Amino acid sequence: MIARLPSALALALAVASIAFAPAPVVAQAAKKPQAPPSQAAMQHAASNFSILMSALQSDKVPQPMKSILFTCAYGNPFSKISEGVDKVMTEKKLDKKNPTQVLTAMAAICGYRPEMAKPAAPKK
Repeated sequence: MIARLPSALALALAVASIAFAPAPVVAQAAKKPQAPPSQAAMQHAASNFSILMSALQSDKVPQPMKSILFTCAYGNPFSKISEGVDKVMTEKKLDKKNPTQVLTAMAAICGYRPEMAKPAAPKK
């Protein structure tokens, strides 16, 4: 299943790019232009994205966490996720260079709670 994840992810992204094609240029002209991100910001976002992709492909990450991370990344701009991660890491004084801590903060931002990884009690 993990081996199929990259192809499934690629397919999902391809479908999303077709389904959510950009609006015509006329409609976009009303938006306020944003300054492009700095090189440091791009490298930081790429590092966070790399951690996300590694987690989705890892057999050490619980499936509920993978599902929440994928859903979160699919439904939100990654810049907002990355900003949230940075905020949590700063507040909790975590090491931004520690991939495990970054992943933990990212999962928390996306709504994952540790009790989600525990198997449900059998129904009687």
